Amino acid sequence: MKKKLLKVIGISFLIFVVLSWIIPVGTYSNGELTTNGIDPVGLIDLFNAPLQSFVTFALYGVVFAVIGGLYGVMDKTGALEKVTDKMVKAFIGKEKGFVILTVILFTVLSSVTGLIIPLFALVPLFAAVLFAMNYDKVTVLASTVGSLLVGSVASTYGFNITGYTKNLLALDMNNQIVARVILLVLLVIALIFVILTSSKRPKAEELKEAKVSKDKKEVKVEVKKAKASTKPAKKEVKQTTSSKKTGKTTTKKTATTSKKKTTKSATKAFAVSKAVKKVSEKSKISVIPLIVIFLLVLILCLVGMYNWYYAFGIEVFSDLHEAVMGIEIKDFPIFEHLLSGITELGYWSNIEFAGAMIIAAGIIAWIYRLSLNEFIESFAEGVKKWLPTACLAALASVILSILYQASYSGTGTLVDTVNAKVFELTDGFNVLTTGFASLFGSFFFNDLYYLLANVSTYLSSFDAAALSNAGFLVQSVYGIGMLIFPTSVVLIAGLSFFNVSYKQWMKYIWKFALIALLLVLLASGIITLL
Repeated sequence: MKKKLLKVIGISFLIFVVLSWIIPVGTYSNGELTTNGIDPVGLIDLFNAPLQSFVTFALYGVVFAVIGGLYGVMDKTGALEKVTDKMVKAFIGKEKGFVILTVILFTVLSSVTGLIIPLFALVPLFAAVLFAMNYDKVTVLASTVGSLLVGSVASTYGFNITGYTKNLLALDMNNQIVARVILLVLLVIALIFVILTSSKRPKAEELKEAKVSKDKKEVKVEVKKAKASTKPAKKEVKQTTSSKKTGKTTTKKTATTSKKKTTKSATKAFAVSKAVKKVSEKSKISVIPLIVIFLLVLILCLVGMYNWYYAFGIEVFSDLHEAVMGIEIKDFPIFEHLLSGITELGYWSNIEFAGAMIIAAGIIAWIYRLSLNEFIESFAEGVKKWLPTACLAALASVILSILYQASYSGTGTLVDTVNAKVFELTDGFNVLTTGFASLFGSFFFNDLYYLLANVSTYLSSFDAAALSNAGFLVQSVYGIGMLIFPTSVVLIAGLSFFNVSYKQWMKYIWKFALIALLLVLLASGIITLL
């Protein structure tokens, strides 16, 4: 499945390569497009671009790998399994309710914070519970990762979505907030409907039959083992009889046989006692430290990564940082040196997030008395399991890495050329042309910041009312793009983690994506008429 995802990323890159040989690049300024001819991707760049993308966006991979390491440590403590067991028991007979709760929680958190990648840390926990409830992997993917992406479609106060729109288009964080809240509610209802009507979950009778069948198989295996264990005894009797006839001693063989039997018996006894001990230890494990540390660190990261100043003009964290760093002991700024390199809350990046996850893993290991070797081994095992996901997440931005360099070199991009032609079709703001340009650009610019930077030159000529609507439309359509395009970092990570093919996902989500797009266009159309 990982190879298929790599192929999908490769095909997306090749589509861009082909287009680069057909569509000239250009720059748009003051209402005019300046074309600079064709700037095709050459043979050498076919190999250099993926490597450049992997190096440039390796931090995405590090974040996912570190999340895997944290879960490796939490799983080693035994407390994680106990947490999931408690969650499953709490929703026995209310499985659909848990799905609804998961969708609402993930979409709202994503919509309010806009920090989708850090929120991915919640995915494995809720996924484990949903799998225990016998939901299929595509349903679990839609309920968790899909919900995070849907939250970005109707972002309310998410800084990485609405905050970028505010700053790059000179709007307000409350811009079209009523429309965005209504859109969020409608999308959540639509997603829940699609998930509940499309989910594949075995019925109670099927599970019972499967359990009975499994029990029968286990009985057959035990019978076969019992028969197999009697065969050596018969062979031994024959050997004894033969030895009586020949007069040879069998002491050596008997001793050897006895030794083998003793060893086998001891092994079985050890296995049973070990299993019993594990169950006993599990019942004594407290889940409270794990839950508290995990939630506190996650909340700290969400607070630290949300830019409060550029969103709402809040300077309390900056003032606090300066006050702490200014503390002196005998004219020596102790904290300025002791905490050198620490970033103030509100300006944290994926680097600080990764560091916080590692620290959380270390604290959890210490509280649950894991040895240093156990901590390192469990963390490394978790990283190993998530490594394919980490690598694919880093490669998903291969097109962006090329466009990023082209944008700052001043040569322009093929996206500029296409969008210039699209915006020329109508005078002023138009829902369809702006929506198409946003969706087209989302395939290439999988980061909203760069998409907005690209289309802002076209939107700058709109009046205040049209610009407000355009900002709402661009960020919402971008969210839909990240839900369906194979250039979406979070989508690729989710597909890899749940071992779901891109084809499976599109067969599942296309109806919802179409509904979401129609809702966004309808909402934007209504705003235009008001």
